Amino acid sequence: MKKKLISAVLSACTLLSMTACSTSAPAGASDDNGNTKTQESELPVSEDNLMTDVSLSAPGEPFKFEGKYYSDRCYISFEKGEGDKVNIKAGWSGSYNEAEEWTMTGTYDSASYCIEYTDCVKKDVVYKAADEVEKEDTIYSDGTGTFLFSISGDSVTWTDKKEDVANGKIFQLDKDSSTAVAEEKNTAADKDANTAADAGDKDFYRVFTYMDKASVEKIAAEVRELYLAEDWEGIKKYVKYPVNVCGVTAENEAEFDKAIKGKKVTAEDRKAMEDENCKDMFSNSHGLCFGSGEIWMQDSSALTDQDPEIHIITISGIG
Repeated sequence: MKKKLISAVLSACTLLSMTACSTSAPAGASDDNGNTKTQESELPVSEDNLMTDVSLSAPGEPFKFEGKYYSDRCYISFEKGEGDKVNIKAGWSGSYNEAEEWTMTGTYDSASYCIEYTDCVKKDVVYKAADEVEKEDTIYSDGTGTFLFSISGDSVTWTDKKEDVANGKIFQLDKDSSTAVAEEKNTAADKDANTAADAGDKDFYRVFTYMDKASVEKIAAEVRELYLAEDWEGIKKYVKYPVNVCGVTAENEAEFDKAIKGKKVTAEDRKAMEDENCKDMFSNSHGLCFGSGEIWMQDSSALTDQDPEIHIITISGIG
């Protein structure tokens, strides 16, 4: 918390100093009587107010803030490109399988900690299970704007000049998930090795929840058994409304009972869930998917002070 406060203060100071550059008299300027004025700092420099654990960029220094930054249901990922270029992707989840996505390539200025872009493409995307795209529509391809990082790199603000989508939000770095950028650069063989190594990692599902790996997989296994037993009454304890039941949105328990009453698991979906071992399951910023998409779960406590609690947002494969 202390580091985030320092970052926010430093960012504010940076902006104020940029404004002051155009309005303040330079050191050594003369007043109306011809006397030389000496600029004095309002905050004397001492060991007490020296900032530690903060690394300042120098002009021309390469981009060093790779990783994912989050605010509510929106994320922004940054990956260093060629020279001073940075590849950027942002996503805003509207539901379990729909999202607005922005991609752009910006130019990084290390002196101001700022990225400027002029080529943003926005799309509305509908996903199938996992990351398979079912449908996408391009909304525009000429978005412009900037990203401004705090000095420590712990946070970033997004000024979108096309539609002001961020609306003043501050995005915080997820330090544990920032390694995903490096993983994407690995070869397919390296990815297989990383998957095996991550199998025992308690933060394996950190992309969507802060719950540890063993707890996530225990809950998923319980939900799997209830699904296969068609125990819809028992499965309700893992449901949080609204929930999607085969394309029907249930806003409360009564609507859920009506939507799922008499439903049976289809043969194909039963086979998929029987083959699911609930280990190292697929997850992304939308949530956790297992079987072949018969169940999606989400953690609504992400980015809050609440304890992690995953719940069902979609049940499919029944009729």
